[in-house]
Amino acid sequence: DEDVQPNQESFQIAIDAWVRATDEPNALIRAEQTIEWMTKIYLSSANDLAMPHTSCFYPILKCWAASGRMEAPIMTEQMIMKMQDLQMQQGIHSARPDTMCFNIVLSSWLKSKDITAEKRIRQVFEYMDKCHRRGSTDIKPNSSTYNIVISSISPAVKKHCDMGGARRADRILARLEKGYLAGDESLKPDTIIYNQVIDYWAKTQSVRGHYLNARCVLDRQIEMFERKGVRKCRPDVTGYTSVIAACASTFGSKLERRRSFDLAHATFMESCKNKYTQPNEVTYGLMFKAVGRLLPNKKEKDRYAKTLFGLCCDDGCLGQMAFNRMKDAVTKELFEQLTGDVTYAECPEEWKAHVKTQDKKTKRRKAMVSSKDRL
Repeated sequence: DEDVQPNQESFQIAIDAWVRATDEPNALIRAEQTIEWMTKIYLSSANDLAMPHTSCFYPILKCWAASGRMEAPIMTEQMIMKMQDLQMQQGIHSARPDTMCFNIVLSSWLKSKDITAEKRIRQVFEYMDKCHRRGSTDIKPNSSTYNIVISSISPAVKKHCDMGGARRADRILARLEKGYLAGDESLKPDTIIYNQVIDYWAKTQSVRGHYLNARCVLDRQIEMFERKGVRKCRPDVTGYTSVIAACASTFGSKLERRRSFDLAHATFMESCKNKYTQPNEVTYGLMFKAVGRLLPNKKEKDRYAKTLFGLCCDDGCLGQMAFNRMKDAVTKELFEQLTGDVTYAECPEEWKAHVKTQDKKTKRRKAMVSSKDRL
């Protein structure tokens, strides 16, 4: 019956069904064949209702990206090239790739853990930016694109100690900020992207003044939140804690360590002022680390640590790390005075009331194992 023919929605339903057929090993292939069939009958004028659309490609791209297969990034890129061929060679402009398509390709590379992932992600990102600068309204980096690009730098910083990783991430963030301040609402930065860059600087200890760079990023975040009104980039305790971590890991002269400690102290005191940046057990642990590593003499260490310990216990944030760092930072006499020379497990529970560490998880796991043994 020529009056009853599948349209774009019909094909879309079929494609969605195939990509969800997880028990079918060739589901993705069948989904791609559905698009090829759709394209063939449209180009042959057998069915004008079967015109391929960008939305038909989304499920396949997402399925490849989520598959975790080694070839997934290459397959998503090939899918993009097919879409561009339909647009430019076949004149089917409704099938043109857009920002979402390219972001899926980027996420596929990010999940691949390939050693070339950062480089390839950067190349695709620059291609998207080039398209936008040449007037494309469909392809342009948005805030999600920038998040993926900055996330791709993580292995270089955390696994390979790449000294340039933090600087690359900072420059990418600066481009995002510049674009947003120029009026592009799609480039609105969020808290996560700032925390990532601050964390990268905190882990780049070999760069002179790395703690100052970490604090600089936090200051830009604060300005974006307070003066520019970007609510989604509100600073949180993670960002403040990362700045303190950067300070606590500082090496160098006595003057440099003093400068670093002063910044750690100022950052800690600032975090105490707002409800959404209140110090947690990690923050206190890193402040004790800063006391032990940066202050020059035992007397000053004891005086500061005694006050910090009181605040920590009052907040119920005495975690295992804070306890150990405090013990390392102070004299044996002060440790006995503050704790009664007990182990962490013997400390009052009210000192640990707000601790969210592995300790409680470990206890729960042990309880579950023992209950299973009894069964």
